[in-house]
Amino acid sequence: PSTPEFISKLDWLPEKEGALRGIGDKFYSLAVFYGFRPLQTSLIEDPVVFSALARGGALDDRPVLAAKTKSGKEIILRSSLALSMIRAYLTHKMNDLPHPIKFFSEGAVVFLGSKREEIIEGQRELVLEMIGEEGPVAEAEILHIFWKGIIESGIKLDELGVRVNAAGCSSCRGAFRSSFLSHFRSRAARLCKNCKKYIRRSPTKVLVCEEEKCKIVSGHHPQVLDFLCETCKKHLRVFLEFLDEIPIPYFLDPRFFREGAGVSVLIFEILIRRKIVVETGEGEEKIVLVEGGRISRAAEFMAGKKLDVVYGALNLGVCAGFMKKTAAEEVQDGNAVFFSQLGELAKRKSLGLIELLRQEKIEVRESLGRDSIKSQLKTAEKLGCPVALILGQKEALDNTIIVRETDSGIQETVPQDRLIEFLKKKLKK
Repeated sequence: PSTPEFISKLDWLPEKEGALRGIGDKFYSLAVFYGFRPLQTSLIEDPVVFSALARGGALDDRPVLAAKTKSGKEIILRSSLALSMIRAYLTHKMNDLPHPIKFFSEGAVVFLGSKREEIIEGQRELVLEMIGEEGPVAEAEILHIFWKGIIESGIKLDELGVRVNAAGCSSCRGAFRSSFLSHFRSRAARLCKNCKKYIRRSPTKVLVCEEEKCKIVSGHHPQVLDFLCETCKKHLRVFLEFLDEIPIPYFLDPRFFREGAGVSVLIFEILIRRKIVVETGEGEEKIVLVEGGRISRAAEFMAGKKLDVVYGALNLGVCAGFMKKTAAEEVQDGNAVFFSQLGELAKRKSLGLIELLRQEKIEVRESLGRDSIKSQLKTAEKLGCPVALILGQKEALDNTIIVRETDSGIQETVPQDRLIEFLKKKLKK
């Protein structure tokens, strides 16, 4: 049957899921070391909790997908793990716990695309979130964990960059926005059709337009850095000092904004930056791996009071496509032994031997449901397993096992109590 593309995008086939596990293991160990605890939120959310966010425009970048149950109950699907983690914090009344509270979570999100009801988007995220820390150490720590995890997963350091910009707080954002809107409204006639629409609700989108006339108009736009209050200036300065000390290479980008995410004070991204050839010559491709920053504005919409929240979200689908094979991926069939058996007694004894191999960290593939040795050995060849183990009726009684090289067919009988030692030597060759 035909399946909508947005659903198939959220299917992770075994090869991709293997990459995810390797990535997840690295970030899990890093997150736990820095005190982040796992939090898994519901795929279904209460629209009442998110209504204030929608009214404040904080869901504009990821409009929620709403539905009704047969009984008439309204529900929405999770469109942001970061926001759902705030909802869980509020629902379970965690405000009395020692702060800051640190969470990490992994899962799928679904949201309406650029044409709203016509397109449904989906992706899989890994999110770190810190609640209750007002200082820039929160952004620095989350960025540091993602940076180390990405580097250790195999992406080349010279391809990575961190893009940073201030977002302003409630005290200074208004003055910047007023100046920004005034600049572009007075020049609206020179903008393209799409950018004229953006001016009304998402004016900073004009800065990423590729139309030449829009680039000219936005060439000298007001910069948020010129409007920051003393608190925001200090926050940005100390954050950058953290990055200098770690060290993590970064660049300040005055054209970098994130509309509708309920952000405040500071935003950042980890990018892959690659040179590409375009029609006009050489250009640069930017691929976002991680987006993050302070979303206290969104948290205040939800909580009804001041709440400091910082998050970072790794796009696992994008990340998996660029990382080298991880430890989970490297344990492929080419490093595994294939366990085959013949006869009821041998089949019954198989699981015990396979468990022994697992405990000794020897990867095993098997097809215990088959009775034909010939078909089992063909499977071993197809999988590329260098060694096949054969346990027959005689071997089961004698406590021996046949070790066979799948390529050459050379085989020898080994006592089961010497199997582990024998295999480890053989697989090292």
